[in-house]
Amino acid sequence: MTPSDSPLRVVVMGVSGSGKSTLGRALGAALRAPFLDGDDYHTPQARARMHAGHGLTDADRAPWLARLRAELDAQGRVVLACSALKRTYRDALRAPGTRFLYLDVPEPLLATRLRQRPGHYAGTDLLPSQLATLEAPQRGEHDVLTLPVTATTTPAGLLAQALTALKVT
Repeated sequence: MTPSDSPLRVVVMGVSGSGKSTLGRALGAALRAPFLDGDDYHTPQARARMHAGHGLTDADRAPWLARLRAELDAQGRVVLACSALKRTYRDALRAPGTRFLYLDVPEPLLATRLRQRPGHYAGTDLLPSQLATLEAPQRGEHDVLTLPVTATTTPAGLLAQALTALKVT
């Protein structure tokens, strides 16, 4: 089995604006693994709700998480960008071989980033509900690795952190 064939499922998680998609794309390329963006699996109704600044409920997220889990199950090696804000959401995604990378970003930096991406359905109005829903990784979640992100963290630097944390080069 070559390194690109070995089973590895990585979920890059965090609130809106944390850099999940940017890191996920780079990590997918580095690992020679398909990249899936959880945003692409939201229904138009869910996107409209978030665009209006309303967070999704657990009931709203359940079918979305089921679609994402099915994608993880279908892939032996994959990188997925997904908020995975609550432990129950992470539990729903815990396919065998899954590792989580939690992007821990200070709130002021998140707000700045969200203001700098006009046109995205998840804007600054959504940030308070995202932060209220967020359950940072808990004791016992040994498959979750925390990557601190600051204003000086570059995409290349974050990729290097991720590869080191995953123990892959």
